[in-house]
Amino acid sequence: MELRHLTYFIAVAEELHFGRAAQRLHISQPPLSQQIRRLEEEIGVRLLNRTKRRVEITPAGEAFLAEARQIIAAAEEAVRRAVRADKGEIGSLAVGFIGSANYSVLPPVIREFRRRFPDVEISLTEMNTSNQIEALRAGRIQAGFLRPPPGIEAAGLATAPVFREPLVVAMSQNHPLQGELTLPLRLLAKESFIMIPRRRGPGYFDYLITLCRQEGFSPYIVLEASQFHTIIGLVAAELGIAVVPASMQRSRFAGVVFRTVAGGAETVLHMAWMNNSNSPVLDNFLTVAREVAGSLMPAAA
Repeated sequence: MELRHLTYFIAVAEELHFGRAAQRLHISQPPLSQQIRRLEEEIGVRLLNRTKRRVEITPAGEAFLAEARQIIAAAEEAVRRAVRADKGEIGSLAVGFIGSANYSVLPPVIREFRRRFPDVEISLTEMNTSNQIEALRAGRIQAGFLRPPPGIEAAGLATAPVFREPLVVAMSQNHPLQGELTLPLRLLAKESFIMIPRRRGPGYFDYLITLCRQEGFSPYIVLEASQFHTIIGLVAAELGIAVVPASMQRSRFAGVVFRTVAGGAETVLHMAWMNNSNSPVLDNFLTVAREVAGSLMPAAA
């Protein structure tokens, strides 16, 4: 039995006339009659009573018609879903992100993606850079927002810059330097730093260490925390200062002020994904992310 046999039977059962059914199906009447007869022989029951004047559907035909309609509808839905999946309009996507992305590019990207692709199921998990790289390689997430360490491509990942922002110093509102509008890093040489541990964010950690050494000192690290918003909380407790992306100013911790790092020091947020991915959903997400991020602030070259 083929789907076309069901389609033929449905047409005859609805028209109750072989000639009209044949016209509806764009085939000639004799082959249609032959196909219906073969269908009846295959299932072993009479579906239609035929006379020279009329066609009547049998009780068995009524039961078969209801099921045939459901089968055809299911087949058509399967085709529609396959086409939509091929276009990336349905499916699922798991996205990882570092904390600072939630204060900058992530919310507008997710909002726009859900507007364009409302039938894609998207899940979000905050995780540090190292955990994102591991999760991408293991397939637990398909896209990540992170600050990549050098050599990330060797892990089989592709990256693209999506958001560039200045660095700022987070300090207690009671700090002696809080009156400065901009701060050269060299003025922080004797300060207690709170930083992300290198094993959690090697790219950002190494970058900040390099900036400090260019200013003639190595930072004195008193505490480490895996996420920037945790670091800001420790700054609010007056346990030290921190150099963080400017978007973290939106965290709004009471008692914390932010001052721009002098010299135009910047950090760049990247998207990351496995370079062998063939997911249409991921392709759509990357396109949306690039468009939205480009409208917020130019990405780094």
